[in-house]
Amino acid sequence: MEQHSKLKSIIFHLYPGLIIVLFFGLSTPYFLKLGLPPQLSMLTAILVVVIPLFLIHLNQARKLEKKESIRELISYTNELPTARLIGYVAGLIVFAFLVYGLTQPLNVIISNKLLFWLPEWYKVQDFTGYSKTIILITLLINLIFNGLIAPFLEEIYFRGYLLPRMRNWGNFAPLVNTILFSLYHFWQPQIYLTLMIALFPMTYLVWKTRSLKLGIYTHCGLNIIGAILSFGLIN
Repeated sequence: MEQHSKLKSIIFHLYPGLIIVLFFGLSTPYFLKLGLPPQLSMLTAILVVVIPLFLIHLNQARKLEKKESIRELISYTNELPTARLIGYVAGLIVFAFLVYGLTQPLNVIISNKLLFWLPEWYKVQDFTGYSKTIILITLLINLIFNGLIAPFLEEIYFRGYLLPRMRNWGNFAPLVNTILFSLYHFWQPQIYLTLMIALFPMTYLVWKTRSLKLGIYTHCGLNIIGAILSFGLIN
């Protein structure tokens, strides 16, 4: 397996986020002019940027490493006992939501005091003023795109492909992977600390157990639950 240099690891973690946030920043004003919420712009980025970008990168890596399929790029294929896997996933999801709740006041302070220069739609995406139909459509798309597709591809790319190729970082690999993955979310700078704290245990366990399924199930579970809870925004 090809091991990435530290510089290459950093670049490979961050450049997709730069492209995503560029699309989000440029497209959202047009979505707003059309009377559509910024969330829909971000979801469009998943379709237009995330899916093709990760697949193209992984396919190029497959060719460079002379693999028959993208699946062969992934070395974290250990199968955990079902009960152990369920226990890990459930515990990680509960932990992540607790961290989110505890750090939310700090995120608000960061958003208001440090990121005051960003437009409001960039920091706080809500549905105030939109029709129930538009909100419902957005939330349904969010459930599919952000609940399943995006986290699945992110785990394949960040934990399945990049993390095993970070041996140059030694035992700090899962920590660095977590930090860089958090920073990759350039469109959510106000929750960087939340992401780092909430996702480190998951990354560490994926690295320790060599089970990518653990990361996929946890990440998808978090996003799906978050997407379902969002339906409470419909009045």
